[in-house]
Amino acid sequence: MVKRITLIALICVFYTSQSMAQENYDNVLGRDKPTWIDNVYVGGGLGGLTWSQNYFSASVYGMVGYRFTEKLNAGVGINYQYFNDKINDFSINNYGFNFFTQYQIYEPFFIMAQYEVYFIEYFEGRRQMDALLFGGGVSQPVGNKGFMNFYALYNVFYDNVDPTENYYSSPWVIGMNFGFGF
Repeated sequence: MVKRITLIALICVFYTSQSMAQENYDNVLGRDKPTWIDNVYVGGGLGGLTWSQNYFSASVYGMVGYRFTEKLNAGVGINYQYFNDKINDFSINNYGFNFFTQYQIYEPFFIMAQYEVYFIEYFEGRRQMDALLFGGGVSQPVGNKGFMNFYALYNVFYDNVDPTENYYSSPWVIGMNFGFGF
């Protein structure tokens, strides 16, 4: 597991260092910001928002990405989930991180891969769960540098035999995120 995370992190660092090495230093004298910052974007969203008289659940997440080409981008994200059960009088705080990449195959459609690691709070302590997601979606531009993505991903690590070993209740993950560039 640690080897997998290390490999994914090294790949992300390699791609980032390759793009940084291509910075045009002529722009430092003539512009206030370097050209590579035009390819950086930030975003996030809310998810898993459910509530009733007895339960409450909400998730927030953030991401930072880099647009390597007109069609290829990748980045990292963090997330936090809060769950409260008033009937059994307990609450849970889960958190995690992810690495993702998207490739636009035909505007506005894209394919996507995402690797997620979650640290889940249980009564006996905290456990780590992974998800490797593949799928695609639709990207909708918002303004000059903003976007909103809708996607459907399939978790290839999903365990049908023991569902308690999964972060998601289904192998399919449907989601939405937004972001804006600098």
